[in-house]
Amino acid sequence: MTLFFIILFSILGSIGVIITIGSYLLFKEKIQKILIPFLIAYAGGTLLASAFLGLIPEAVERLELRPILLTVLIGIIIFFLIEKTIIWHHCHDQKCEIHKASGQMILIGDAFHNFADGVVIAASFLISIPFGIMVGFSMILHEIPQEVGDFAILIHSGYKKKKALLLNILSSLTTLPAAILSYYILEPVQGVVPYIMAISAASFIYIALSDLVPELHRKHVSANVKNIITQFLLLLTGIITIILLLTFHHH
Repeated sequence: MTLFFIILFSILGSIGVIITIGSYLLFKEKIQKILIPFLIAYAGGTLLASAFLGLIPEAVERLELRPILLTVLIGIIIFFLIEKTIIWHHCHDQKCEIHKASGQMILIGDAFHNFADGVVIAASFLISIPFGIMVGFSMILHEIPQEVGDFAILIHSGYKKKKALLLNILSSLTTLPAAILSYYILEPVQGVVPYIMAISAASFIYIALSDLVPELHRKHVSANVKNIITQFLLLLTGIITIILLLTFHHH
């Protein structure tokens, strides 16, 4: 019965991605293009808040601060090297836009993040089924605001809608194998969880600060005061959303 609930909530997280992104696709293409810069601002807020207020504190609860911060630092350097490799592989002239690589980066970060979610879901249900249900629902709610922004990032990075949707779903599927694996070998996996969370935090920080924030400074995105204020408010809204979800999660 416990394994059934673990699998159920892992799958529900993936279905939540489909429903959330599907609702975005209901808008007309013109409206979608208008929404993308604002969704990017919202995504930036959720990524930063998830990293600094969610993933890093959770990792520190399981391990000392210094090795966690060192892992975050190493993770940022690794993602820098990965992005440079992607750019070098795909770009052969100076006109190639560097921000195109962010889509691949966000998929890597999501895969790590969802893997960690799978581990936590399994651990929660092994404590008790009611506790696991509460944690499972809170994690699904935690994913919803983030996945809309992630989809916008993929579109912004040059992916077609269908491919962006498929890749987003695939990156979310790491939750299920992680949860099942954790159910059977929880003790060895628990020692790795803080490092997985730290690497996930590194990827979110890197994407937010190296790609999303600079993109919001571009003239065609923030050309007037109204857009600047809107983006700032959405950035704060993304942060507040994660704070509220984390508060609910802790309760």
